Amino acid sequence: MIKRRLRRFQIAMLAVIAVGCASAGGMHSDPLDAGEVKFYSAPLNTVAPAARQAVLAAGLNEDAVSQPDSLTWMIIAKKGMSFFSWGELVRVVVHQTTEGPVAVRVLTKRRLATNITAQGDWSGKIYEQLDHILAPH
Repeated sequence: MIKRRLRRFQIAMLAVIAVGCASAGGMHSDPLDAGEVKFYSAPLNTVAPAARQAVLAAGLNEDAVSQPDSLTWMIIAKKGMSFFSWGELVRVVVHQTTEGPVAVRVLTKRRLATNITAQGDWSGKIYEQLDHILAPH
């Protein structure tokens, strides 16, 4: 009887955790205009590779890079588990706007919604690295 209740409790907890987990697939389906945005005057073919470098320089691991259309690049990155965190997923969308500047949007999600020790927003670190990479030397 106790084993049966314990098993039901374990199954219920796994279901709760699974519902609250972020996945790389979910990051692909989020709206492309979600997240923090910053605009750059450099061309798309300069900003997109610089954004990939910025993600790595910020301490993230690149998971996937795709090009949803000719004016948009999407980078999915992750920060792995640590003693204090279950990890995070970060999506960077680099998009050439019709107005001229290139928009870079950073969306961060905790792997587990209840993970309060995760950083929560990687946009500052990524933009800092991107500014440094794109700065005239």
